[in-house]
Amino acid sequence: MMLFRGRYYIFVRLFFVFIFILTFSIYSFAQNNFISDYNIIDIKPLESKTNIIMPPPIDRDRLEATNKVLQEPPPKRVSTNVLNGLDTHTHSFGLDFGTTIFSMVSAPLAVNLSYEQKNGSTDSALKGKFGFRFTYTYRFAEKIELDATIGTYMVSAFYTNDKSFFNSDVYAIPFSAGVRIYYNKDDNASGFFLLPKAGGTIFITKATLYKGSTYIEGLLPFNRDAFVFDKYVALEFGFRIDLSRTWGIYSGIRPFIDISILDFGFSSVYLLRAVPLPRFSIGILF
Repeated sequence: MMLFRGRYYIFVRLFFVFIFILTFSIYSFAQNNFISDYNIIDIKPLESKTNIIMPPPIDRDRLEATNKVLQEPPPKRVSTNVLNGLDTHTHSFGLDFGTTIFSMVSAPLAVNLSYEQKNGSTDSALKGKFGFRFTYTYRFAEKIELDATIGTYMVSAFYTNDKSFFNSDVYAIPFSAGVRIYYNKDDNASGFFLLPKAGGTIFITKATLYKGSTYIEGLLPFNRDAFVFDKYVALEFGFRIDLSRTWGIYSGIRPFIDISILDFGFSSVYLLRAVPLPRFSIGILF
């Protein structure tokens, strides 16, 4: 009986110790906000009000402007290597050797083949000495230019027959003005062109004429100075070659070549006008 009571007292003491420890533990956890800081259902900490991030208010005007910019197509990029229209050039200056070809080749060949010297003379009826011409164009539209030229050349004429002898030096001043019209796929003033124009040539002749019964007996000299103004209208066609295109250059100062095939029309002195290869000029565009 005494043994049973001793064990009973030990059990009671242990029970009170357990109650005390449990009560102390619950009190400690309560002081540390353990239960209030945790969501027992989700087993994760609750977010405090200070950690909640509120989005800024929506600026509708700015949002609409941004959407409009995003919806617009991107601007087209213009390549700087390819320039068309009036960006390529406005003016051109050139030195034309077409008058050189005319005075030293075309005109002497035509006259000497058609005229035969008398009395066994070996002198040519017409000899060319020199010639040149300046050219200028002003571009006022994509494929249209004003064209102006002025130059000079000189030839010597000589002929004989049974009763006279004629020798002269002829100084000529040709000039013209017209409109170039280009025909090409692009908007450039180059390639094939037609050039309707009007112009004239001033001829100043210093001549000496001998008359007599025979050429050898020509005793009566007559000095004959003549001034002749030949007016004409004509159509010229040819090609302008922009040399810089092969180098990939389409603007700035660059070289060109003009080659005309034929110049034909009507003349006040010669009635019909036909000049082959009337223009072969080199110059600059800018």
